[in-house]
Amino acid sequence: MPSGAAALELPGPVLGVDTSAGASVGLSWAGGNGIVQWSEHPRNQVEELIPLVNAVLTEAALKPTDVAAIAAGTGPATYTGLRIGLATVRTLGFALGIPVWGVCALDALAADAAARLSLPPGLRILATGDARRREIFWARYLTDDAGPPLPLDPPTVGAASEAPGAEIIVGGGAALYPGVLRPAPGGPDRVDPLVLAGLGAARAARGVDQPAEPIYLRRPDIAPPSPRKRVTA
Repeated sequence: MPSGAAALELPGPVLGVDTSAGASVGLSWAGGNGIVQWSEHPRNQVEELIPLVNAVLTEAALKPTDVAAIAAGTGPATYTGLRIGLATVRTLGFALGIPVWGVCALDALAADAAARLSLPPGLRILATGDARRREIFWARYLTDDAGPPLPLDPPTVGAASEAPGAEIIVGGGAALYPGVLRPAPGGPDRVDPLVLAGLGAARAARGVDQPAEPIYLRRPDIAPPSPRKRVTA
């Protein structure tokens, strides 16, 4: 099983897909260690997402119709990559007739950190992502001995210096500002799609509603032009 995900009964092979910082795809299934393909180009989600899906299926010797569900990272992330990623995943899920579970990328970072670092209960984790514009996304979590870390506050965007304190700090946002946030050694710096798959499957087994709706936190960088003003004599 992937790091950050407890042993659980999967409904069949589950794809984990994240486009919050580039594209990454993982395939998790019962009894397997999982397969992950990462994009090395953080802004090429359009071109690389489907080839990455095909690559993990080929490596696992599976067909698209063998996939039982898809867990998709819902951000927070910048507008274009997240919008394209979720639209692609929803289309794929519709074509295959399988559920698409939406999982916050910061939830996955916190779960991954708790597992990788073997954190005891009662510690605060600050999970971060790159928001560009010299800002980061963040959310805080509290480690729990009964499952993944519990959210303490909702996802937020702002300057690194505005982020709240925590004993453990992880993610791409912290990696960009190590002098301010001091990322934990050995912690994850990007979202593991296998952890997304594990969280999605665990929540689905408990009957949790998981809409695949994007978390943007701010308006897109490019907006439609405003209508021209009428010029009067």
